[in-house]
Amino acid sequence: MTLMLPDTAFDALDVPQLGHQPEDAERRILLAARLIQLGVLACRRLDRPLKVTTLLPLVERIEALDALAIDFAAVVLPAEAWQRIAAKLAGFGERSIPRAYQGRDKRIPALWLYLREAPCENPEASRLLDGFASACRYDSAHYNAILANLAGEGILESAAVQVLERLDGGSENGSAAIEKEGSA
Repeated sequence: MTLMLPDTAFDALDVPQLGHQPEDAERRILLAARLIQLGVLACRRLDRPLKVTTLLPLVERIEALDALAIDFAAVVLPAEAWQRIAAKLAGFGERSIPRAYQGRDKRIPALWLYLREAPCENPEASRLLDGFASACRYDSAHYNAILANLAGEGILESAAVQVLERLDGGSENGSAAIEKEGSA
């Protein structure tokens, strides 16, 4: 059976929230497709390799996704933004960090707070940062469990192949890189 991405997979970058109950298959596939898109678009901006084997580790664990979001934000936000983010960090006590962000990189909630006050002026970067914000709001244990399940079912890899093909416009170079990687 071939995995089919939902028709809405490429309409936006916001990541759907899945509860603790089994969700319908289309929402889980949409989650995978949107996370992979975030990874692809961020890697392009960061000049990182775009292969299934390099993309999946960037989204399979919340810690890696947090790091990718920070790396992307570091490239698109001005230095003054990081000074304000650092000031927010200095004011964080362990109790002031929302539960979902506890035990994670404290720059993540500081970044989202900063962006609420001073949105990114670049529309494409802003769209991507909004997508990261929707993904990073997951509780780490819940996110990691969902992604482990999706990876175990082969959904992540299949979604990655399809997203790469779609975002590469079906170019020969993109398809060849995917095929070579799959046969290795």
